[in-house]
Amino acid sequence: MTEKSFTVRAIADLLGAEIRGDENLRIESVAGLDEAGQDDLTFAVDNKYARRLRDSRAGAAIVGKAIEDSPMTLLVVENERKPPMGIDATSTVSPEAEVADDAYVGPGVVIGPRAKVGAGVAMHANVCIGPEAVIGEQSILDEGVVVRRGCLIGRRVRIGPNSIIGSEGFGYYSDQDGHHKIPHIGNVVIEDDVEVGACSCVDRAKFGSTRIGAGTKIDNLVQIAHNVQVGRGCLLCGQVGIAGSAKLGNYVVAGGRAGIRDGVTIGDRVQCSGFAAVRSDVGDGQIVAGIPAKAAKEWFREVKALERLPDLIKRVRTLEARLKAIEPPKDD
Repeated sequence: MTEKSFTVRAIADLLGAEIRGDENLRIESVAGLDEAGQDDLTFAVDNKYARRLRDSRAGAAIVGKAIEDSPMTLLVVENERKPPMGIDATSTVSPEAEVADDAYVGPGVVIGPRAKVGAGVAMHANVCIGPEAVIGEQSILDEGVVVRRGCLIGRRVRIGPNSIIGSEGFGYYSDQDGHHKIPHIGNVVIEDDVEVGACSCVDRAKFGSTRIGAGTKIDNLVQIAHNVQVGRGCLLCGQVGIAGSAKLGNYVVAGGRAGIRDGVTIGDRVQCSGFAAVRSDVGDGQIVAGIPAKAAKEWFREVKALERLPDLIKRVRTLEARLKAIEPPKDD
């Protein structure tokens, strides 16, 4: 054994884990399920990994509570370590706000008047909750998140660092004197079990609500404009941009840097490839790609054709030269 090996008991004490198996087993390193050996510690989150866990040669595994018994030694942990309850002394909470007794309000957090913070919510350093905003039970707001006036956040929502929910949309009217801001008096509604990555923005509606459907997952650096409607279970990858009043159905996937034009309707289970520029409606179940976006198979055929274009031009020039040699141009 190396001097850096640890017993399962020592690791469990560090993690606050429950041991199922041999607490005296010594661990030398960590490795993936498929690569681990008898002196290694591996990891499996839930029963989706049960077969691979049974087949693994690891000596022990860190697992979530959903994992059933396994022949190897298990260290069973909570899926996420919860922050302590209570309100940090450096935070500012309006006396008109309602904050659940078991919520965590971290350093520098600001909670405005008539805001409501549900049971088990965790708000990390420098979060700002505007007046009349609502944060649903068990939601987690990471450092620097802003939820502005009147926005509604559902249960078990997670919002990454420095994301902003409810900023005014990019709406102006123009005349001879320049561009003038149009007030946006709506809000944002984020339904249950949504995740929003770091530095993403969801703008408030001009009227009514910008809405993100239950279970949707949003990556970092995503822009969702005013009055957009996103359905259930969608996946929006990094740097996706969705313009005002666009409507996405359920289980839509938008690859990185895809852009969706204002007012466009995207059907259920549509897939938009990375960099796709969607400028018109897309029916249910379609896969689109390209600039402008069209059926992916058609776009990829065009790309393949463009790759052959330089050779085709060369061949045409060769043929033209041969024709000229056979039939010289006639004098005028």
